[in-house]
Amino acid sequence: MHIGCANEVMQLMNGKQREWVETFRSQQALYQAFGQCVQQFLSHLLDEANIPINGITYRVKSVDALAEKLTRPGKDYESLIEVTDLVGVRVVTNFADDVDRVVRVIDRHFEVDLDHSEDKRPHDPHWIGYSSVHRVCLLPPAVLARPEYARFAGLRCEIQVRSILQHAWAEIEHDLGYKVAGGIPSSLRRRFSMLAGLLELADDQFMRLRDELSLYSTRVVAQMHDHPESVALDPISLETFIRRSDLVQALDEEISGMRGRPLMGPTKAVLEARVEELEHLGITNLKDLADALEQSQERVRSLARQIYRDDRRRGLPMSRGSCLSLLVQVLIGRRESLDEIRALLDRFNIGAPAARDERALLLRSMAQGLPAKR
Repeated sequence: MHIGCANEVMQLMNGKQREWVETFRSQQALYQAFGQCVQQFLSHLLDEANIPINGITYRVKSVDALAEKLTRPGKDYESLIEVTDLVGVRVVTNFADDVDRVVRVIDRHFEVDLDHSEDKRPHDPHWIGYSSVHRVCLLPPAVLARPEYARFAGLRCEIQVRSILQHAWAEIEHDLGYKVAGGIPSSLRRRFSMLAGLLELADDQFMRLRDELSLYSTRVVAQMHDHPESVALDPISLETFIRRSDLVQALDEEISGMRGRPLMGPTKAVLEARVEELEHLGITNLKDLADALEQSQERVRSLARQIYRDDRRRGLPMSRGSCLSLLVQVLIGRRESLDEIRALLDRFNIGAPAARDERALLLRSMAQGLPAKR
């Protein structure tokens, strides 16, 4: 708020309102601590409920914003405590249907003031504009009973929950300076309607993609045993193979023990890199992969013993599926020329650059006498 505007607002306030503003100014540290407490408590609850979120933030209303709110037409507060959004907490979910899951957690674990709470998601098919669920909350008695939180008794906050695309709409709408429901120029209303429809459609499509990916993962598990040749290699099928193959588990455990490093993951980046490498080497489905690992498992063990004799990163985690990284190197070693082997090591960034000539010689010597790749 500009200084001139702030002065005008101050002149509109009565003595009681000025007193509330000064009280709030003196309690900024308290409200900041309250906002942080709610944020941390809610983050913990959502982690326990296994609800993935894009982010959770809080803000304390500025003194100028409070002064402006107190003097708005139609606002008639009896006390400062009736201003329910002095602290605001915002939860942004990845998917629209997770909004209801978050709201259920809030309703179950907070003291919710339903009279001042609101579901601002559109129920009118012709509505366009802001979409969010607001819950006005107090911390529950079990939390306030702890001595360090007793000072937050009676304080309320407004928790807003919306999807990331609903959040994008709200931020852009705010930046443009219009509240759509308040009446934007009629010449622009159609374009706002189109954009609102696109974002709602995108929310729906993201949820469908998530559900279909989950179903695909389930199908991979079933097909992996009955028809592995029908399961194309991709990050999802590869992760399933890594977690369910007895041979992968056994080899990874051996390598983990040899290196003195615990197993974790695998990460998305590791899976994507491994798929690229294997596909380049002609491994295109889970049957190809299982056969190649079965046939090469002794060379995988031998290579691990030779390159991990002195692992300087003992104690640090290593990725599950590490045996497949060694399989890639074994397969590279079967290439006809040393130059091709070295080029593939460079392409896939395998080993330290200064040691790749030595690694290429090692891989080629291990491959001597192997039958040609079919």
